[in-house]
Amino acid sequence: MRNKIALAVVGMTSASVLMACSSSESKFADELKAAGFGTVQPTTETEKKTKKVGTKTVKSSTKVLEAVVRVKGCDLEFEKVSGQSGYWLDELHVNGQEPEWPGYPENLRKQQVETLLADSSQKPAGFTSCYKP
Repeated sequence: MRNKIALAVVGMTSASVLMACSSSESKFADELKAAGFGTVQPTTETEKKTKKVGTKTVKSSTKVLEAVVRVKGCDLEFEKVSGQSGYWLDELHVNGQEPEWPGYPENLRKQQVETLLADSSQKPAGFTSCYKP
């Protein structure tokens, strides 16, 4: 009987963790859709860090939400730290590569991204092979 109860508690905890992750992802996707982006493909990544403080090692982790959107033929990856406001343009996905976007522009709406793609500012490697004005 105790094993069944313990198994049920573990199952409910796992389900609530998965729902929390998907909830954060869907909120980020909704935020990007509100900014004018169409199809949004959200994912989650956890960055783990360890730091030595005296004789102890302190471990911490940060949940980073990622979402890929397609604009003018280019797959762009936006990132956001879970629980914080704002997001930034992180990478361009092209030819199996993921070069980082110079300057990491923040909180862009779709129209601003289209303007950024069309202007003469610095772009990551491979940009010209995907961009279709």
